[in-house]
Amino acid sequence: MSDKNTNSNVDQIRELIFGPQIKEIESRLSQLDSSIQEIEKQFTKALESTYQKLHKETERSLEVIEKKIDNLSSETTKERSKLKEMIHTTEEGLQDQLKHQKDEFTTKLKVLKESLQDENQKLSGNLDALKADISQALQSEMAALGEEKLSRDAMAQMLLDVAMKIQGTDLQTLLAQE
Repeated sequence: MSDKNTNSNVDQIRELIFGPQIKEIESRLSQLDSSIQEIEKQFTKALESTYQKLHKETERSLEVIEKKIDNLSSETTKERSKLKEMIHTTEEGLQDQLKHQKDEFTTKLKVLKESLQDENQKLSGNLDALKADISQALQSEMAALGEEKLSRDAMAQMLLDVAMKIQGTDLQTLLAQE
């Protein structure tokens, strides 16, 4: 029992010497603990409030960004549609112009062919007439030759006349050009 008494006596002595100081320290520790708990509550509350504000601001920002993305997507779709329509319209216009030019070219080509055929027929007619004239001139000259003797000068003149008729000129035009 003496250990118990000794411990008890030591506790009593301590109580007498340090009692008021221990109570004061315990009181201060208790106050500090409650102050720390209050600060912790305030800090937690401020942190939660800041988190909520940040969360709300983030959600608002995301909504704004999503609206902007939707607007850009809508505008892009509209622009794409406009561009497709412009391309389609331009393509139709070009096709119409090309068809018109093709039709115009075909018409001009047809007119040119007809003109060439007419010119060819006229030239053929002129050639036939020229052949007939040459043949008639040769026959008349041959008939004249048959009646009289042909001199070299007369033969040269006759061949020159034939050559001139073939060229479509006469002696007087040729002499006028020189």
